Amino acid sequence: MTAFIITITYGQITTTKVAQPKETIDNTPYDSLDNFVGKNARKYIGQELYLTGLGEGLREYGYDGFVKDYTKDKFSNKSNIYQCCSGYNSKYEALNEKYFKVLDVINHPQAKENELLYGSKYFLKLEEKASKDIVYFEYDSRFAHAFPFIVVGFFEKQKKQLPGQEFVLTNRILKVSTGRGLDITTGKPLTITTGEKWICKDITIEEKYYELALVISNSIGETTTVSYDAVFDDRKFAYTLLQANNYRENFGNENLDKILQAKVTIGMTKEMCRLSWGKPKSINETITSENKTEQWVYADSYLYFENGILTAIQ
Repeated sequence: MTAFIITITYGQITTTKVAQPKETIDNTPYDSLDNFVGKNARKYIGQELYLTGLGEGLREYGYDGFVKDYTKDKFSNKSNIYQCCSGYNSKYEALNEKYFKVLDVINHPQAKENELLYGSKYFLKLEEKASKDIVYFEYDSRFAHAFPFIVVGFFEKQKKQLPGQEFVLTNRILKVSTGRGLDITTGKPLTITTGEKWICKDITIEEKYYELALVISNSIGETTTVSYDAVFDDRKFAYTLLQANNYRENFGNENLDKILQAKVTIGMTKEMCRLSWGKPKSINETITSENKTEQWVYADSYLYFENGILTAIQ
């Protein structure tokens, strides 16, 4: 009798490690073109920083992120907070409008243990100009609004480049500008004329809200301040005169005026609507053999497009 030996074999399941994309760091010297450099924090080394003031409603909370020893958690010991304390923050009056030199940029000590939470954070090693104190500021490369400084080199460059430049601003930003729609000389409401040209006279730190601001004037001599961020924001609250003239030529006077007034009307293109209302929260597409329709979703409104043209507003 012949014996049969049955051998059962199993395939080996293997795994392959896929390399994660490496974040590209720009190590070129700081060029003074941007105040906030995001992940390229090492560009700040050697630069002088000015700590901006806070609006009246925020001063009691002080400044967050300043510590004496970056390896220690500030919540474990208040004595590690520089110029302690308003809660767990540095006192406003102790740091307001101080100058600091960036000596080094240090990876967050907890980044190796928790890359997701701390990988985007660094510590700027600073020397306070007057006292020569060494202090560390926790810097988050994701959030420009959490960076309380103005780089002196950036400010000086804007001071040279911006005066004399001409802008066309949306009606909305003029009404809610840093000057809150007022002539800063007389205190009277601005005369807002859609599509009017404004000339930059200066760049300054506005002393009520402590924003970096352009000082601008119109043809009848009214002067106001408007936030630098609003003028150069991607949402397009303002255009250079050249940009405005190009849009006027491409879209026509009526459509550009509607854009500056934050209005949309049937027949506008998607580009016009995006300039007028900004980027939608979401876009729903439907594609058929004959056309493409899109629904743009805003906070409380909907825009409907067929083949790139606005056909309905809800």
